[in-house]
Amino acid sequence: MGGVRDGGDHRLLPPEDPAVLPDRAHHGREAPHQRRPARDLLTVAASIGTSGTGSADSQIILARHVETDKNLLDVHGNSDLDTITPRGHEQATRLAQRLTSGTLSTPTGIVATPTPQAITSAELLSELLGIPYEGELSLTPINLGEAAGRSNAELRTALPQAFASLDLFRNRVISASELRILEAETASIAEARLLKWWADEGRSRCPGRLIVGSNSTVLMISHLLNGILPSDPRYRYLGVPNGSFRSWRGNADRWTPTPAFAAHTWPDVQVTRLPSRSGSVAITHSRPSWAPRSRGIIIVPGYFGSSRHGPYGLYSRLARAWAWEGYETVCLDPLGSGDSSSVFRTFDTEVESVETVSAWLVEQVESLVIVGHSMGGATALQASHNASRSTDAVWCLAPLCRLDDLSRAFFSPAQLDELLATGRTHRHGLELRMDLVEEAGTAWDRHNRSAAALWLAGADPYTQGMSFPGVPPERLRTVPEADHNFSTNGSARHLVESTTRALLDSESPITGRL
Repeated sequence: MGGVRDGGDHRLLPPEDPAVLPDRAHHGREAPHQRRPARDLLTVAASIGTSGTGSADSQIILARHVETDKNLLDVHGNSDLDTITPRGHEQATRLAQRLTSGTLSTPTGIVATPTPQAITSAELLSELLGIPYEGELSLTPINLGEAAGRSNAELRTALPQAFASLDLFRNRVISASELRILEAETASIAEARLLKWWADEGRSRCPGRLIVGSNSTVLMISHLLNGILPSDPRYRYLGVPNGSFRSWRGNADRWTPTPAFAAHTWPDVQVTRLPSRSGSVAITHSRPSWAPRSRGIIIVPGYFGSSRHGPYGLYSRLARAWAWEGYETVCLDPLGSGDSSSVFRTFDTEVESVETVSAWLVEQVESLVIVGHSMGGATALQASHNASRSTDAVWCLAPLCRLDDLSRAFFSPAQLDELLATGRTHRHGLELRMDLVEEAGTAWDRHNRSAAALWLAGADPYTQGMSFPGVPPERLRTVPEADHNFSTNGSARHLVESTTRALLDSESPITGRL
């Protein structure tokens, strides 16, 4: 819960009222008698964020500031670091484009909460949108006490208890009232001043405007509009990427978010099984962050990386990064592997697994990207071809699908001889059969030119020497010094950054072009 150090007295009630007094003995954590705000404040809060019969005659757009050097240093709370990074400028451009796409009413003005990062971002957006910047709101972020102005690295070594508490909050394990940070503003005090701010300024100044805030103030305002106050156990961290926004429609104290906030936590994962013709497919569904984009991503594993977590957790890392940016992301265990039904594994069951997941996910989103790693590239291409949906795109990561390519370095001489002589061999304890290799190779040869993008591993001995006739050069990307599983020399991080940038740079529902 980021915020600036704010030494002001936010008490709305007399000092003797325990509802708003900080309890230093609890080191910033809510004492039992502090967890309920004053009765008159509860009355005010009861109507905020609830649905009613009033007409939805106005709009509030709430955005987090774009990336600055403060974010690069991962500094909590108070900081004057407000230089917008190159990525921050890209985020501002994308945000301006989305705000002018025609799906939202044009804001009459732009306001910012009083932090340097929010103000700088608001001024930039004002220039890009041609909408007047109307200055700052008076709502200050949460005072993080001893944690304010410190980076995560500093907190880990100097203030381990504060670091652990913020880490639990950021991962939605605890609510705001359970934070334990010395000298930090308590949830009750934050709640009292938040409600007073809304009554005095927010309800009159925010409607019709774009509000640019810090992570902390975006959290405060969005929860308030949803009828959740800081002392409520439901007041938890929201994953709000820099440069992302949400909108609410309503009037006075009744607001409805668009799209609706999910009842579950986010970004979060859900593990389940989907029925298919040949059994059930185990999936891990990484739900999107604060601003869902109505786009889905399916990660198809390679044959030997059949776990839906991927080699060295690669697929889980990709899924979390993409979900953070708002994409519904699903990793799967193909039939015959992992936690899916233990049926006899063939290329057809590989494809059926992806078709099962895509048929389920496409009901929830407007477009899909199917991402295949290694031999999973052929599976992804075949499943997409079978579906024939114009909204699908296929990406391939270090594709390795043909016998000729597998023969160069992937198989040992003994394994290759065994495969050619008997039609099967073993690697990493798994059986690989010639029929599966041949069908994957055929699918690759037929459909690889339809791949929207291919990420090659620069130091991968398995794929070196591969050629991609018919694939436009602009669709080929290389991650330097990466091995086949993107596990060396920071290559997983580079892959996450490159693929995420490609997703965000696509301005319309993905149709195979990037």
